[in-house]
Amino acid sequence: MEVDEPLIIPVDTRVRFLITANDVIHSWWVPDFAIKQDAIPGFINTAWTRAEETGIYRGNCTKLCGKNHGFMPVVVKVVEKDEYNDWVLAKKEEAIKLAELTEKEWSLAELTQRGEGVYQKNCFACHQMNGEGLPPIFPALAGSDIVMFDKDRNVEILMEGVQGAAMQSFANQLSEVDMAAVIT
Repeated sequence: MEVDEPLIIPVDTRVRFLITANDVIHSWWVPDFAIKQDAIPGFINTAWTRAEETGIYRGNCTKLCGKNHGFMPVVVKVVEKDEYNDWVLAKKEEAIKLAELTEKEWSLAELTQRGEGVYQKNCFACHQMNGEGLPPIFPALAGSDIVMFDKDRNVEILMEGVQGAAMQSFANQLSEVDMAAVIT
């Protein structure tokens, strides 16, 4: 299985992983690195590795952590140091461009189009493409009072998640622009 963004690390370099979770206990496992570490909400566990060969290394979550447990692959791409440095530079430039988007004057059409992309990437697995959800676990968004009339509560849910429910916080996953776009 593939992932949206593989973890990129440099070859022949000692790498420290800080492992935590937003929702439930997971267990981060990459057998070729001899690492299996629990990811626990509210705690940070550490693990170390030093990959001696470039390539793709695969693992998975080893905890039965929820309905999507079978779809939690781990993909680590080990690259040469020069390629890693180029990747870091590109990510920094990407972050600068993303920060600049907060200054842009967005038209409703632009924001709506961006919001559709954010929804497809982050929301539809639970709330479905049509927004009707899978009640009672994943409530419908289409026509709901929170979506239609209470933007402040909508932002609060995106930022903090919903305690005791499957809805996790997206505060560290979505930019301000993407949050504004997805609630538009």
